[in-house]
Amino acid sequence: MSLSAGTRLGTYEILGLLGAGGMGQVYRARDTKLHRDVALKVLPEVVADDDERLARFHREAQVLASLNHPNIAHLYGFDDAGGTHALVMELVPGPTLADRIAEGALPLRDALPIARQIADALETAHDHGIIHRDLKPANIKVKDDGSVKILDFGLAKALAADTGAGSADPSNSPTLTARATQMGMILGTAAYMAPEQARGRPVDRRADIWAFGCVLYEMLTGRRAFAGDDVTDTLATVLKDPPDWRGLPSDLPAAVQRVLRRCLEKDPRKRLSAIGDARLELDEPDDVRVAAAPAAPRRKIFGALVAAAAAGAIVTAVAIGVWRVPAPGTPAGSGTVMRTSMLAPGSVVFSPDPADSAISPDGKLVVFGSGSVSGTGDSQLWIRPVNALTAQRLENTTGAFLPFWSPDSHRIGFFADGKLKTIGVDGGRPAVICDAPTGRGGTWNARGDIVFAPAAAGGLFRVSANGGDPAPLTTIDAAAKETGHRFPQFLPDGDHFLFAALPVRAGKFNISIGSLSGGAREPLAQMENVPVFAEPGYLLFLRKGVLVAQQFDPRTRKLSGEPAPLGDVPASPTSGANYTAAHAASVSADGTLAYLTEPSINTRLVWTDRNGSDVGAVPLPPGRYLQVALSPDERRATVVRLNSRTESSIWLVDLIQGGATPLVQSAGLNDSVVWSPDGALIVFASDRDGPQDLFLKDVNSSAPEQRTYSSPVLFKGATAWSPDGKGIVYYELTAETNFDLFTLPLGNDQKSSPFLRTTAAELLGTVSPDGRWMAYLSDETGRFEVYVQSFPVAGRKVQVTTSGTAGARSSQPVTWWRRDGRQLAVLNADSTRILGLDVEPGADFRIGSPKVLATVRPQMITLTWTADLQRALTIVPESGAAAWSLTFVRPWTAAIGRR
Repeated sequence: MSLSAGTRLGTYEILGLLGAGGMGQVYRARDTKLHRDVALKVLPEVVADDDERLARFHREAQVLASLNHPNIAHLYGFDDAGGTHALVMELVPGPTLADRIAEGALPLRDALPIARQIADALETAHDHGIIHRDLKPANIKVKDDGSVKILDFGLAKALAADTGAGSADPSNSPTLTARATQMGMILGTAAYMAPEQARGRPVDRRADIWAFGCVLYEMLTGRRAFAGDDVTDTLATVLKDPPDWRGLPSDLPAAVQRVLRRCLEKDPRKRLSAIGDARLELDEPDDVRVAAAPAAPRRKIFGALVAAAAAGAIVTAVAIGVWRVPAPGTPAGSGTVMRTSMLAPGSVVFSPDPADSAISPDGKLVVFGSGSVSGTGDSQLWIRPVNALTAQRLENTTGAFLPFWSPDSHRIGFFADGKLKTIGVDGGRPAVICDAPTGRGGTWNARGDIVFAPAAAGGLFRVSANGGDPAPLTTIDAAAKETGHRFPQFLPDGDHFLFAALPVRAGKFNISIGSLSGGAREPLAQMENVPVFAEPGYLLFLRKGVLVAQQFDPRTRKLSGEPAPLGDVPASPTSGANYTAAHAASVSADGTLAYLTEPSINTRLVWTDRNGSDVGAVPLPPGRYLQVALSPDERRATVVRLNSRTESSIWLVDLIQGGATPLVQSAGLNDSVVWSPDGALIVFASDRDGPQDLFLKDVNSSAPEQRTYSSPVLFKGATAWSPDGKGIVYYELTAETNFDLFTLPLGNDQKSSPFLRTTAAELLGTVSPDGRWMAYLSDETGRFEVYVQSFPVAGRKVQVTTSGTAGARSSQPVTWWRRDGRQLAVLNADSTRILGLDVEPGADFRIGSPKVLATVRPQMITLTWTADLQRALTIVPESGAAAWSLTFVRPWTAAIGRR
C-alpha cells in the first residue's frame, strides 16, 4: 500500500516517500502534536497481516524503544491508525555510509571516528541483550557534523517469524524475506552475513561483530570484503574465502589490522567476543602504525590482582610453606593439608549463600558476593587473589548473586536485574546475555556454552556466552512431580553436566546428568546438594552437612567406593529449601578447595526504636532464630528457630511476662508465620512431607496443627491474613508463571483463587487495615519493587518504589501498614532504612513520596514493626559473634578421610 502526500495516519501527516525496501516503505511525516518531522516505516504485509507476528513485533519494539544512545536512531513508538501499522522513528538527515563509500574509500581520519561510533552503539545494544542482525552501510547514516546514526536496530528479529533457533537462518534476514525485488539489496544483506548466519545457525552478538568488520573493511578499501555475482556466490564467498587483505592501506595501524582480522574470523569461537574490545583497540593513538610489537595488555585490574597474588604468595610461602598439588599416584589423604581463611574486606559482609562464592578454575582468584547478615539488600561482587590481602569491588554488579566462572578464569557469569550477565575480571560494563527472571545457577564450558536455570521453577536452558536466544535443554518430569531443575555443573568433557531436580525429599534431591548432545538424562544419586567434580576423579558434596568426596569416573559417569569425609563443614544456606540444592564448595584445577565458613552465630531478640537503638531485650533460650512475627495485640510473638539444615521449629514468646515455649516441633522446615487478626491462630509453611504446605495452629491449644492447603507445588508460603479473618493470602511458585499471589478462604469452601498471576514474580503481599489494598513485591521491571494493588479483586495498581527494595530472597515481609492505614513502611534496598509513605485511603488510593522513617540496626537479620510504626522487634546476632570467612584447603586430596 502506498501513502500519498497529505494522507493522515493518526496524528502524523505524510509529507513524502523517502524510500522502500525489504523493511517496508519509509515516509517522511509531520507529527502534528509535537510539531516535528519523523520517519514512518510502514510494516510489510507479511507482518501486518499476521496477528501472532504483529503481537510479537509489538513486544520486540518495546525492547528496542528502550535503547537510548546518541549513535542509534531512536524508535519513538508504534502507530496502527486506520489499519496501517507503522513504526515512528527518528528522522535522520544526511547520506548513508553506503553513499559515502560509493564515492571511494574513506581516509583513515574519517573511517576511524565512524567505526568508533558504530562500535560504541553496538556495545550499548549488546549490553541490553539486543542484536542488530542486519548491520550494513545502507543502515548507517553519517550526518554533516560527522556523527553516526545506526538505523533499523534489532528490527531483523522483530520482523522475523517466530521460529526459535532457526531465526538465524539467512532467509530470516528482512531484506531477503520481505519480497525485496532489487538484486543489489539482496546482495547488500548477504555480503554482511556471518558464516554461522549464512548456515542457518543461531545468531548471537558475534554476528554483529562480523558485520562490523565487513563495514570497516569496506570503508577502508572502497569495496566489499565478500562479493559475488548473485546471492549464492556471495554466501559461498562468506563461507569459504578470506578477504583480500592486500587491499588495505599500507600504513594501516596495527590496532586496526588486529580488529579486522579478529572480527572476520569465520569460526565464531575465534572471533572477538565483545565489540567493546574492538572499540578499545580503535581508541589507540592514530599514529601507531603496523609493527611487530605485541598488543599492549589491557586487563589492568586483572594484571594488578595477579601481581598482588604473586607478591602475596611469597609472604604466604614464607609463613606457612609452599603449597603443592600431589603428584599423580599420591595416595589420597597423604601429605600435608593446609587450611587458611580469608575475611571480607573492611565493613563488607560475605553473602551468606555458599553459592555466592567461587574460586577461579586456575586457582588464582576468588569471587564473592557481599550482603547483610540476613542476605537481604543488594549484593555486589568482589574479586580477590587467593594469596593477597586486598579485594577489588566489581562495579556495575549491584544485586548480583550466584556467580560462576568462565573456563579461562577471565570472565564471571552472574544473575542480576532479572538477567543473566557476564563481566570481565577487570571490571567494566557487564554484558547482558539473556533474560533470567530468578536465576538458580549457571555453568560455562570451554566451547562458550552456558547452561543455566533462568527461574525458580522449570527446566534448564542453554545459551551462548556471547548472548542470544536461550534454548530449552531439560524437561520437567511431571510424572515424578518435578517442579524445577537447578544449579548445573559441567563435567570435564564440556558436554555432560550435573543438576538437581526439585522437590527435595527427606532432605535430598535427585541428582541427574544431562547432556548438550541431547538424549535422556542419566540418574546419578540422591544427595543433599549438587556435587562438583574435582580432579583426579571425585565428586564433592554434602552428607549430613559435612563435605565428602566419592570417586567418580567422568567417562563412564559412574560413582564407585564410599564417600569419604574431608573434615570440612561449609556454611549452610539460610533460606531453607530454596537454596539447599546449591553446591557447597568450589574446586580449582590446581587442587584448591574453597568454601564459605559459617560461624556459630546464635541470635537474640531485641526491641529497637526508630534510630535502630536497643530499647529492651527479649529473653530467649540460646539458639539461632531467623524469623519473627508479632501478634496483633503485640503481647506475644513467634520466632523460627533453626535446628539443622533441614529442620526448624516455631516458638511462642511472651513479651509481657517473659519466657518462650515450643509451639511447632514437627519434622522439616516450619517457618513463614502469619497471625490471625484475633491473635488466636497462626498459619505457617512446612515441608515435612516434601512440598511446602500451609498449616493452621491454635496458639492457645496443645492440639496439633492442621493442614489447610496442600499442592504438589514445592514452594509456597502465607504472607497475610485478611482483616476480617475469613481468608489468607499466600504465594506459590509455578514453572509457568513464576511466583504468584493467591487468596484462600477459610471455612467450608477452601478453594483458592489467583489474585495476581503474571509472568513476573509477585510475592510477600500485606493487606491494608481496611482490607481494600495489598502491598506486594514484583519484578516486572527487571528488579523487585513495591506495588499497591486493589484488594480482594486486582484492579487499580500504584508503584510505590523506584529504586528497588529488600526481600527478593527472603520469606519475611518488607512492608508494614500503620494501624490507621494512612502510612506504609518499606524496607529499602540495602536493608539500612525504613521508608515511610503517607497514604490517602479510599477508592482512589493516593500515596506520597518516600521519606526516611527509621534507621535499621546494623547486622539486622529480620524485623517486624508495631502497628504504630514506632518500635521494631528485631533479630540480631549475639554480641561478639564470629565473622563469616572463606576457607581454602590445599591440596584438598590430602584431606580425604580425615576428620
